[in-house]
Amino acid sequence: MGQGDNEVILYSGRTFVRARRSRNSWVSWNNRLGGGPLLVVRPGSFEISAPQGTMLESRDLVVQSDGAKMWLDRIGWAGTPFDRKECIHVAGRDQRGHGIDLALSPQDGMDGAWQALLTCGVTPRN
Repeated sequence: MGQGDNEVILYSGRTFVRARRSRNSWVSWNNRLGGGPLLVVRPGSFEISAPQGTMLESRDLVVQSDGAKMWLDRIGWAGTPFDRKECIHVAGRDQRGHGIDLALSPQDGMDGAWQALLTCGVTPRN
């Protein structure tokens, strides 16, 4: 998995993930394959990985904490009010430098993931 130079794990847990595809469109990552997406937070970065089955390549997204912002939000399916979930909304850049928006809803609640993201260097948005 991800960053080899940051072996300390601040948080690890399954999370429901929605990713912004366009201005008002959110796509849910498959939550059924391989137990669903896994959020791993390390000093300086966090990673979200998700098995996609035999037909599609697995997802592995690493986000550097420097410059990333987070806030609590409620994001619905495809950007609609339908099936809104409380989440930690994170905006930053992936390992290729592309801008990303993610909505993370950890299975074990927000507190542990929020604190780990804060500790790893993600800045709360004012």
